[in-house]
Amino acid sequence: MGIASLDVILSGLGLLLQPEHLMWLPLGMLAGLLIGAIPGFNDTNFLAMVLPFTVYLGPMNAVVFMMACFCASQAAGSFPAILLNIPGTPSNAPTCLEGFKMTRQGRAGYAMGLSIGASTVGGILSALVALVITPVVGIYALNFGPAELFMMAIFGMTAVGSLTGKSLLKGLFSSALGLFVACVGTEFQEGYTRASFGFFELYEGFPLIPVLLGVFGFSELFSLVGEKNLVAEGIKKVNGFGPIIEGLKASMKHKINMVRSGLIGILVGLIPGTGAAIATWVSYGQAKQWSKTPDKFGTGHDEGLVAADACNNGVPGGALIPTVTLGIPGSGTTLVIMAALMINGVTPGPSFFGEHAVEAYAILFSLVVANILLLPIGLVVARLASNVTSVPNKYLVPIIALFCLIGAFASRQMLFDMYLVVIFGVFGALLTRFGYSVPAFLLGLLLGPLAERNFFWAVEIGGIDSFLRPIALVIFIATIAVLALPVILAKMVRSGKTALSGVETIENEDENS
Repeated sequence: MGIASLDVILSGLGLLLQPEHLMWLPLGMLAGLLIGAIPGFNDTNFLAMVLPFTVYLGPMNAVVFMMACFCASQAAGSFPAILLNIPGTPSNAPTCLEGFKMTRQGRAGYAMGLSIGASTVGGILSALVALVITPVVGIYALNFGPAELFMMAIFGMTAVGSLTGKSLLKGLFSSALGLFVACVGTEFQEGYTRASFGFFELYEGFPLIPVLLGVFGFSELFSLVGEKNLVAEGIKKVNGFGPIIEGLKASMKHKINMVRSGLIGILVGLIPGTGAAIATWVSYGQAKQWSKTPDKFGTGHDEGLVAADACNNGVPGGALIPTVTLGIPGSGTTLVIMAALMINGVTPGPSFFGEHAVEAYAILFSLVVANILLLPIGLVVARLASNVTSVPNKYLVPIIALFCLIGAFASRQMLFDMYLVVIFGVFGALLTRFGYSVPAFLLGLLLGPLAERNFFWAVEIGGIDSFLRPIALVIFIATIAVLALPVILAKMVRSGKTALSGVETIENEDENS
């Protein structure tokens, strides 16, 4: 598998630009924007429902529609996260930390503009990287075994240090709570259940979507009940495209942040079994560690929102690479896309670029064009969605509660999950009230099963030597570096302040003398 000739690449672009194929891009974008904005009902669910109808569309039309839907839904999940503190998908949870704070400050349009700008840049970067490297490096995804995935989980855990707020002890305790909750359910080696208390609904562990809707969306209702409007009193509400365009322009001031976050999304998406939810937390943590103003994170800070959304839309390009080159889906959505190809007689895998080179490049170009279309279509949808800030809380609170409950039920069609939303809503409110870290708790819950499962697999397959493989060692070194960097930077800042204080003291003494 190598790089195709320029004629083949241009033929792929020409195939995509044929009207019969191109028309499915905006349709997929609109469907994705709608689906992504509905909490609990993601693009994977929707595309699985329409999968049987792809037989009548043909492989190209089906995949073009699905890729556009994939990209748009990743971006649209940030809209309810910003406006209602309800993540549209698990990967949009970090967006809640900054976006909803901006909404409460009367900057909902600005936050939406930031989100669209970051999503567009992250998505285009991801698509271009996928277009260049897919034919030649997809095979390296096979080098990630259980040991490497375990180290990736540990690397993700290092983000806890940057998400703990002012108290490191409370942050670590929050993470430990998440790991404890992650232990509930069936043990994967022996098959016995742990701490399910007889509830068969917990045999697979606590479902992620009801927990997310509870700790983010439902928990916020307790603070909204005593207020008249979503926007704080005395803050002028600004309508129109002005604030959205302002936020879009502001996002372009964070070029390094967007590129770094987009690359994190690509790298994590490239590894089957990880996913966007892990990538966005890692990206958010890295942005805080590299920031000159880390204390502003969690208060409605541009850098945090840009990092989360650029990374979120960087994942589709990375997830597509192992799907088309190895026949190993990088995410649930790419699994459905692969199924659409297969039921239309096209089998992804090592021979895909050899047997269907033109079609392969057309699919990769569809990812580029879809992310370009995200900007104009996303701006219009954001303008319409931002009107939610004008709705009085007496109407908005029951609507948010209904969205949370219906979203939880839609994920597994279980009434039990609606009770979980309420329970974790109270739990999330208590965590926030006493200064514990909700993000650290969620990170422990998310990464716990991944770390446990791959640790035991690595030990059983290759023993402790598995963790000494080159890629695992590189990730371990990166983890140490990430942990050490904030300490080093803090010491440099303190030494700089001390030196400055000393200079001021000498100057004052000279003036007095």
